[in-house]
Amino acid sequence: MESEITWNKDGHRVSLRIEKNNLVISGVSCPHLDTDNKPCHLTDDGCAVKWFLMMYGLECNVGVVDPAPELEIAWSIVGNPNEGLTSCQVWVIPVDDEFFSAWAVTQITPI
Repeated sequence: MESEITWNKDGHRVSLRIEKNNLVISGVSCPHLDTDNKPCHLTDDGCAVKWFLMMYGLECNVGVVDPAPELEIAWSIVGNPNEGLTSCQVWVIPVDDEFFSAWAVTQITPI
């Protein structure tokens, strides 16, 4: 039985820049660094969102928006982090993505 992906819209942001013809991640901001509640800190590797984006780049993005210097993103993880982040997949989507925004407002519990 497959379970539905849970999206977390908690203030993660990705900073982008253009290098030649490529859009490159220049940084990832995690809103949980100085908090006790760290839903993205699933292993000793720190923020799973930052780890995946810095390791794999925008390949784990499922949304479409116009490029901007900084984007707020929602994220989801598939797999068991107890087996290590390399056995998981983190997906990110810009919160301003047209389809994500339309879906998010239909959720009973706001994400």
